[in-house]
Amino acid sequence: MPTPQIKNRAIPGDQSRDPSAVELLTYNERSGARKSIEVGRALLPLQNSATTYTTNATTPIALPSAGKNLAIYNNSGAVGAVTVGDSTMTPQAAGAVQVSAGNAFVGVAVAPNSWTYLSSGIWNYVGTTAATLLVYLIDDPTYIITQPATNSSDVIIPTAPSGAPVNEPNT
Repeated sequence: MPTPQIKNRAIPGDQSRDPSAVELLTYNERSGARKSIEVGRALLPLQNSATTYTTNATTPIALPSAGKNLAIYNNSGAVGAVTVGDSTMTPQAAGAVQVSAGNAFVGVAVAPNSWTYLSSGIWNYVGTTAATLLVYLIDDPTYIITQPATNSSDVIIPTAPSGAPVNEPNT
């Protein structure tokens, strides 16, 4: 029996956003099917000073930017709560609301002994009701930027790496 030829695939750089290139990278020729492997989330601790990190957000901690996704593990047998907001936010109990400068911040319930995933949306602070709520940043390079107004004369059309226009909402 001849030795099977190994076919190496090179990731096509900026073209990896091309749907056909993505399809090529996800298809397994030997099995005749798409690859189906679960890739876990890369979790990072919160940075609470220039040199220290933590997963404890009982004192609100600033996130690197708005729009960050969080993974929270409740390491206790009781319901806890996590709150995202601005620098005036204080951690709220599950379902409780704090109104500060016209903004409403709510305590989001975190089930006992389980994971909860939460987006910080437009906010950049996170706080929890107990140290048993372990807060992690999900490693994701995306972030929120301000888009020009719909009727703005300074319209920006985003482009793909190839230079082609991208069909995105709110552009």
